[in-house]
Amino acid sequence: MGAKTVLVYIKPLSVFPKLHSDTLFGAILSAMSELYPDKIDEMINEFENNNPQFLISSTFPFVFVENDKKRFLPKIILKSKLDKFDDISALKEYKKVEFIEEDIFFDIINQKISENDIINSFDKYHRAGNLLMTKDYNMSFGFENVILPNNSINRLTNETEAIFYSEGLEYGNMGLYFYVDILNEEYESIIKSCLKYLRDKGFGRDVSTGKGHFDYEIEDSNLDKNSGNRFITLSRFIPTDDDLSSIISDANYELESKRGRDKSGEIRKQIRFFKEGSTFRNSKEIYGKIVKSGVNVPACEYGYAFTVNYDEVS
Repeated sequence: MGAKTVLVYIKPLSVFPKLHSDTLFGAILSAMSELYPDKIDEMINEFENNNPQFLISSTFPFVFVENDKKRFLPKIILKSKLDKFDDISALKEYKKVEFIEEDIFFDIINQKISENDIINSFDKYHRAGNLLMTKDYNMSFGFENVILPNNSINRLTNETEAIFYSEGLEYGNMGLYFYVDILNEEYESIIKSCLKYLRDKGFGRDVSTGKGHFDYEIEDSNLDKNSGNRFITLSRFIPTDDDLSSIISDANYELESKRGRDKSGEIRKQIRFFKEGSTFRNSKEIYGKIVKSGVNVPACEYGYAFTVNYDEVS
């Protein structure tokens, strides 16, 4: 399936929520319902029929370095055992890493280096928080987890009923980025319009209090998705039954789950998914599905894999 891949850089302007692929998809759906209400049902039907019009990754960090951006990708979940190392402190440091610099990511999947190589020469790398990079770029950046109190207001009495807490991140000299595979060229302009709408509105539930605002830029991507006998998912991946039967016997993964709550307070059913960075045997182009959830307020949980393929030498 032919695809055009674009890269979207987000520069948060305030406290900003974590954005996984399912959250991004929900935000795009929300924007589409305002801008293109006549296309929503058609698009969802295509996704349900295993004919997605576009595929999206989760967001990952990037850091501004001089006039460039250093991108990071999720640490790859591999079958190799971390048991060939001399320095236990280096192993402990490596286990704190969640995202690895793009060059390291591709060196690993192209089998130029292994995780054991990284650990055994850890002094050649630099860890900053949960980011691992090829060197210390002598740059100032950071992100801080912020938990803020919010009031729940009864719209009839205008009285405060409860206080709840929301979580977000404050970014300094860094931002987030994600990939979009445009599988139907009609959706390139639609997604761009949705992003412009979301920039003006903001991401998340707390936009009325100034959170979730951002600026962005889009550029064509040269991401090398390759062909190969294995794939890494850069999105939260919910497999179909057929997917599961064909990949689970040769998979390296971590499972996570979510249980959302809609605006009415209804708790939706629990959704399980493979975490970003999980790796599987590759045999086709499209993996995953969307899952309907919610009763009072219907919703779609996005679970298509955003794949980067590679060859594993046996």
